[in-house]
Amino acid sequence: MMNSETPSPTPPELEAFRREIDACDRELIEILARRFGVVRRVGQFKIGAQMEAIQPARAQAVKDRAVRLGLEQGLDPDFMRRLYEVMIDYAHDLERDILAGAAEDKDAS
Repeated sequence: MMNSETPSPTPPELEAFRREIDACDRELIEILARRFGVVRRVGQFKIGAQMEAIQPARAQAVKDRAVRLGLEQGLDPDFMRRLYEVMIDYAHDLERDILAGAAEDKDAS
């Protein structure tokens, strides 16, 4: 039984797992940054194409694909759906901000 007053040293195996998780987190964050960089470019494209920020059919297709790909990797479909809902909501916010900024610039000129 562990004594809650005296922290026990972290086993080396656990430290190794933590380093591996930290490396995965770095990779994941780099991928997210790359993904949202593309989203920003999409927002710029939509300005010239006079498109709406939100394309509901595309958003649903992305979520469905993520669930399917996650299942292939043994990931929980509800987790994948929630994760992609958060990412897509953020992407929509970015695109709306880009489109709103373009509209403000147009109005100011």
